[in-house]
Amino acid sequence: MGLFAQEEQGTPDAPRGGFLKRFRAPRSSFVEPGVAAEPKFAPVEPATAKRQQRERPSETAAVEPSRVSTRAVNPQVTFLGRALSGGDVEDVESTEVGDDWHSSAKAVLEKSEAPVHVADDEPFRPFVPPSFERPTYASMSAAMAARECGEPVAGAGSEAEAEALPAAAEQHIEPLELQQVPAQAAPTEDHVAAVSDAVADARAPSIASADQLQCDKQPEIEPQRPVGFSDKRSMSPATTAAQEQPADEEDHLEGGGMSSGRPELVSPDSLPDFKRILTVADDDAALRIPAAARKEFVAVELQPGVAITVATARFAEKAQYATFIKDLGANDILVREEMIATDAVIASIYAGKGAASANSMVREASRAIGNFRDIVEAAHAFGASDIHFEPREFHNEVEVRFRVNGDMYTFSRMPKAIVRRALSAAYSDLVQRNTNSGNSFQPTAPQSAMIPLVVKTDTVNLRWQSSPLVGGYDVTLRLLDGNFKNYSVLLPKDMGLEKSQLELIETLNYVSGGITALTGETGSGKTTTLRALSYMLPDRELKKQFAVNEPSEYPMPWLSDYSIIRRPDETDDEANRKYAEVIRTLMRQDPDDLTIGEVRDRVVMGLVAELALTGHPVRFSLHAGDVIAAVMRMAGGRLQLPIDELASEGFINAVGNQKLIPTLCEHCKLPAQDVMPKADLELLRTKFGLDTSRMACRNYDGCEHCRLKGLFTRNGKVAGGTKRPSLAAELYRPTPEFLERVAERDWAGARAVLRGARRTGFDNADMTGKTLYEHALFKASRGLIDPQFINRSMQSFAQYRVMSGVDGLMV
Repeated sequence: MGLFAQEEQGTPDAPRGGFLKRFRAPRSSFVEPGVAAEPKFAPVEPATAKRQQRERPSETAAVEPSRVSTRAVNPQVTFLGRALSGGDVEDVESTEVGDDWHSSAKAVLEKSEAPVHVADDEPFRPFVPPSFERPTYASMSAAMAARECGEPVAGAGSEAEAEALPAAAEQHIEPLELQQVPAQAAPTEDHVAAVSDAVADARAPSIASADQLQCDKQPEIEPQRPVGFSDKRSMSPATTAAQEQPADEEDHLEGGGMSSGRPELVSPDSLPDFKRILTVADDDAALRIPAAARKEFVAVELQPGVAITVATARFAEKAQYATFIKDLGANDILVREEMIATDAVIASIYAGKGAASANSMVREASRAIGNFRDIVEAAHAFGASDIHFEPREFHNEVEVRFRVNGDMYTFSRMPKAIVRRALSAAYSDLVQRNTNSGNSFQPTAPQSAMIPLVVKTDTVNLRWQSSPLVGGYDVTLRLLDGNFKNYSVLLPKDMGLEKSQLELIETLNYVSGGITALTGETGSGKTTTLRALSYMLPDRELKKQFAVNEPSEYPMPWLSDYSIIRRPDETDDEANRKYAEVIRTLMRQDPDDLTIGEVRDRVVMGLVAELALTGHPVRFSLHAGDVIAAVMRMAGGRLQLPIDELASEGFINAVGNQKLIPTLCEHCKLPAQDVMPKADLELLRTKFGLDTSRMACRNYDGCEHCRLKGLFTRNGKVAGGTKRPSLAAELYRPTPEFLERVAERDWAGARAVLRGARRTGFDNADMTGKTLYEHALFKASRGLIDPQFINRSMQSFAQYRVMSGVDGLMV
């Protein structure tokens, strides 16, 4: 048996006495049930116990069924050393150690319920815990008898009882709870009788004293007992039944809130009004928990970022409960109060989810909403096109950035909890209810939504897009015009286009059928241009116009606008099928022209071609690098438009490519000759034939006319030096020669035809046959934009390929 081998073999013990002697007292077995598995039983009168032991000596080894608790026994096991280190002090102090401690008879005596007399010469004294003094059986019996007679009790002023406590402690020690003894350690009949006599002798004085103190009932005085102490054996049967605590720790906490230190919720109606349940079994759950845990735990959100948890008393003591509280905190949700309730009350809270959802429709004028509105109003005042929230796990604060004039600036750094509550409140209360991204903000999943908001005198549509990232998440809000009554349309002549380009756009108003494709990077203004082309039709009041967008971003009250809402888990094929279904629907509604946000697959491209070939002009956007790349993509593998249709005359009305470039402040811009390297200036003069004396560069320090106080770069400089962006574009209407090259898939020949149409130099305003890059060079030659932006953000001067124009000249 290892450590205790010598005890089982009957090896003599060391001399008596000493502190370490008490730790050698063995249990009935080396591995035994833990403390939570010890059975509890009602007290038995000494005379009855003595009689039962004498009449049934053979059943002494087993506990009587009527005295054993019917509760389930915890199968957890523990060792002696673990029990001692875990605070099992009661067993140690009540175990008497003798010379023959290894005998089976002595083991039964140690497990007996009766007090055991300690010899006068025994140096061992009961251990008294430092937190309170444990009363003995005799003192409690005397206290109960004194209470019934109305006499003073110990602890309340009785000196005699106070003096009796130390003496009683010397004669008695706290008895152990009776444990089951293994069958192989069953005592003999003689030993059972001896134990029974000892039990009766020990209890006789206490019983006699209690019988002598019978008197008339007086008003009861509650005896002053140490906190946390309860002894069933010293109370009357009625009191014992009323105050008996369950043996199992989980059952002890079930049904009462005070036992765990948490208030008890007796009815779901007692909960304050809450917005939503955080632990529901759907996509709106802020905390995903198993179905079994939802029967015993629920968290409700009072306001964004503030919650109350309700759990059963049994579940509140489990480690899983602490994990849920920690997870809520990790999601920036503050648990204001923890309550306990029965599983029926928790089920009622989940059943009342519908009522909570109805309450959530009411917009909440909370500080969280106020913080969100303050940020949006600041962005609107700065003329920002986008707001970026950038929470990161490795930073204590969230950086809030605005995109102004095409550049990113830091507006503020705010605590994570404030930003999280502001975003949660805005998403829960302000997002339009037709979104497919859920009704609550989920940083761990991509979400798309629209938020209509009134900012001062303007109506703004916020296009919400959030996505999880490595070490955090991003939330981007695009500020769009949302005023349908007093809407404004930015026309091409105000975008920065040249006269030759405006003349080409004017020809698009008088076409019958065909397509107009616009390409460009994200944020290049393609949607704004398409909206302007639709608005510019001179006889639009006599036409039936349609638009299909995902989703609709700008107000277009002059036409019928389809807004397609895409789910976060929706694939491109599913989204494209929605597009195709909508287009098939409007084809039967007698359209005159159609504007499509974006064409992404061959099904939609096929429907667009069908409309275009049947006399319905169609305008759409496409992702491509330039005009040639746009035509190549339409004929390529993804869109798979038949080359015969694509190269047919009248099918392509125009193809464009565009980009927004910040313009320079007229008051503080710097001469390019003082800022730019001489090699770059030389390339601009020799390769492109430009006069660099009129060129200017950005002054990053800004001035009083352009400095944006309150916005900073990440190196701490105040934003300044630029004004609103200007549009640089290339627009081309195909010629028969160009279409011939397309029909043969001669893309190099098609590019040569397009570039060969250039009739003037790069410093001339005529944009015929010129590319987007060359349009930007023209703006730089006039001092409108920084040539360094072209060199750094588009293509370097040295790498750009210049092709000859109609006159064969390179410049």
